[in-house]
Amino acid sequence: MTRRTAAHSLMRQAVEERALKRAARQCMGRTGSPGADGMTWKDFRRDMPDRITTLSASLLAGTWQPGPVRTEEFDAWGKRHTITIPTVTDRIVHRALRNAVEPVLERDAYPQWMFGWHRRAGRPLAVAEAARHLSHGLTWVADIDVAAASRGVALEDAITSVARFIRDGSVLALLRRILSALPDPLAPGSGLSPMLTNLRMTPVDQQLTGYTVVRMTDNYTLFAATEPEADAAYRHLSVLLAAHGMEPAAAKSKIWRPNPEDLYAAG
Repeated sequence: MTRRTAAHSLMRQAVEERALKRAARQCMGRTGSPGADGMTWKDFRRDMPDRITTLSASLLAGTWQPGPVRTEEFDAWGKRHTITIPTVTDRIVHRALRNAVEPVLERDAYPQWMFGWHRRAGRPLAVAEAARHLSHGLTWVADIDVAAASRGVALEDAITSVARFIRDGSVLALLRRILSALPDPLAPGSGLSPMLTNLRMTPVDQQLTGYTVVRMTDNYTLFAATEPEADAAYRHLSVLLAAHGMEPAAAKSKIWRPNPEDLYAAG
């Protein structure tokens, strides 16, 4: 049975001034274009204390409304990508909500072998874990990159993926308000997209008991002693993904005998 949060509210952990200041500092540590309102981080910092106070009060009162978003297209890894750009204020709200929720997900939702898009992020950790499995004789790998893991998710499904682990109605209401303003619930560029994409794959993760697995973001690697075992693992994971509306990216998925440093490299 899935464990759920205790009765105490997570909402204040997401919307009090201290939480918003922490989220703002995290957001400012990354480069980013202005949102549709034209506000830059330099503009926000100019009156940051007052802005944070006002933002916290509106969130606590339930009157906060997300601003408009804009989109940008760019080329990377041989493909054309579209990214959603919320306002800087909305990015703070996204990050603060994620900060409040993710400790619960770390405890109840995420497997120990999942890396990336959360606090145990980092390719070096995933590579080290893979190296350990390879050194123990599991030298064949079913390497599956999930195609378009952030696409094709309905609003209600995205909210349900969080509600499986979080029962705070205020948090879920805020999540719904945020996601309803986006062109897609898991739109790349949203501060919640990494968390929600992880949660989309959680039902698949939970059905991989008995396999030796490392997942780095949306890249699964299942380790086996022989090629036939790796092939069976590949087919099993493909079936699980299909049951949840996903599939392997054919051009980037394979069965092979890699060196650990060859794994989880973007592009």
